[in-house]
Amino acid sequence: MILESALHGATKSRIMHDTYLSSEKTGVYLKFLVGHKLLRCEIGSKIYHTTEKGINLLDESSNPNEFLHKLDPVFSDFDPLEEFSDQIR
Repeated sequence: MILESALHGATKSRIMHDTYLSSEKTGVYLKFLVGHKLLRCEIGSKIYHTTEKGINLLDESSNPNEFLHKLDPVFSDFDPLEEFSDQIR
C-alpha cells in the first residue's frame, strides 16, 4: 500500500517498487493521496511522507470490520465471518 510505503519517506520510484504499480498509475494515486492530505510531498526532493491523517487511515484500516463500519453505516450489522461461515467450512 502506498501509505505504508511512504511512512518513513519514499520517492515515487520506491513506491512503484513496493506496490508493483506502473509509473502512470502511481502518479494518479499520488496526486489523489496528496490532494486528500493523506500524503505530503517535500518540494524539491520529491519525497512523499504519510501524513497524520494517512497514518490514522492505516490504523483504522487494520481492522476491516471497524473500517467498513466507518465508511458506511449499512455495514454496521454486517459480519463477514458470520455471513460467509457456511462457505468457509
